[in-house]
Amino acid sequence: MIAFKPNEHPSNPSFPDPPSQRRWIRILLIAAVAIAVLAVAATIGTKQYINAHTYSYYKVLLDGQAVGTVEDPAQVDELVESETAKLKQSYPNLEMKLHTGVISYEEVREYKGEPQTQAALDKLASSFTSTAVGTEVIVGGKVIGVVKNEATAQAVLKQLQDKYAPPSRMKSAQPQVTTLSTATKAAAAPVNRISGVKFAEEVKVEPTELDPSEVLGQDQLLRLLSGGTETATKYTVQPGDCVGCIAAKFDISPEVIYKNNPSIQDDLIKAGDVIDLTVQKPAINVVTTESQSEIITTEPQVIIQNKATLKKGESKVIQEGQAGSKRLTYAVVKQNGYKMSEELVSIDVLAKSVPKIIVRGTKVVGEGSGTFSYPVSGARITSTYGTRWGRLHKGIDLVGSSTIKAADEGVVEFAGTKSGYGNVVIVNHRNGYKTLYGHLRSISVGVGDTLERGEKLGVMGNTGRSTGTHLHFEIYKNGSLQNPLKYL
Repeated sequence: MIAFKPNEHPSNPSFPDPPSQRRWIRILLIAAVAIAVLAVAATIGTKQYINAHTYSYYKVLLDGQAVGTVEDPAQVDELVESETAKLKQSYPNLEMKLHTGVISYEEVREYKGEPQTQAALDKLASSFTSTAVGTEVIVGGKVIGVVKNEATAQAVLKQLQDKYAPPSRMKSAQPQVTTLSTATKAAAAPVNRISGVKFAEEVKVEPTELDPSEVLGQDQLLRLLSGGTETATKYTVQPGDCVGCIAAKFDISPEVIYKNNPSIQDDLIKAGDVIDLTVQKPAINVVTTESQSEIITTEPQVIIQNKATLKKGESKVIQEGQAGSKRLTYAVVKQNGYKMSEELVSIDVLAKSVPKIIVRGTKVVGEGSGTFSYPVSGARITSTYGTRWGRLHKGIDLVGSSTIKAADEGVVEFAGTKSGYGNVVIVNHRNGYKTLYGHLRSISVGVGDTLERGEKLGVMGNTGRSTGTHLHFEIYKNGSLQNPLKYL
């Protein structure tokens, strides 16, 4: 039998001895740590790579709705500036406004993200709109037109007013320097000044925004305001109508009626006549208030002195008369240059007349003195002698006491009715003068009656072609019509 020694047993590798086991454990721990370190390093590297390739950009929102992305909001600002510059270049004479809407941004971070800047800018640009900033002119609540600014609108309105109220004729205009020698002449010269100018309608100028193609030039707006419309209008005269009454009814000037109807003479129209009232009506009407005056010569008063030592019918001039002068001043209202109303506001004596004194032997009943007194007590002149509404007004119109009196001694030549005058009395003063008293309500005398100065001949009325109760008074000298104010 073979005996084995204990130390001759083969060693078992799976069961190392304790020292060897500890060595293996150390190796395994080192390996685990290395793997962990490698894993951490790999993670950190991955994050760094991702961070290095992650980009920030901006989502663009227009009125809260996304329209695209841009790299930087400054690019949108540059787009707005560029579009604004294009507007200024396209419309150099207008104030333009670019409407962009409300633009906002949201920041976005994305791995390998890339903004679509150009697409977003193109979409924004296509959504922009623009308007011109202008000034609209409103007349009577209606917009007539729009110009580029208020200064242009005001210039057009002033141009319209200046047409009928030139600055040189305004009362505020600086007077010319006069010497002492010319001052007296200037004081006696007729005056024609404009004291006020306005528009008949309410006129407003207000800012507005609109398409630039709708902005008018200064001349275009002027034509729209002053051009107006013209509608053919015919009118059949009714009983009791007069030229002034019809003009007032249709709010036009009597001058228009006379201009359109040259057949009308001396204010005479009759029921059934068809007259043309066509007038151009502009969009805006200019009303002027004017102070007009005229200088008239006043005939010298003739004073008759009775002298019993002279034979009947004999006379002698003991003082020659000398004419004087008066300034008659009127307040005139015109619309677009047409006279709408006229009122005598003052009579100024510039030079007193020197009376002519005649001595005659006896007083002949029925022969006038050549001087005249007002035929109405408390007389007030409502219409003067001369051209009115383009036609001659043959006398003066008076209101006052209802009793009509002879202006001088004379004999009644006519007492009855005349066309246009209604009830009328004509007195022959047998010295070359005749006086006429028209529109009487009633007549108190008859043909052939002899009248003293101041004697009643009738009652004031509104007969004939009359616009109200008044006396129409005329004076004739040797058959020629005279201005009564030269004698009163």
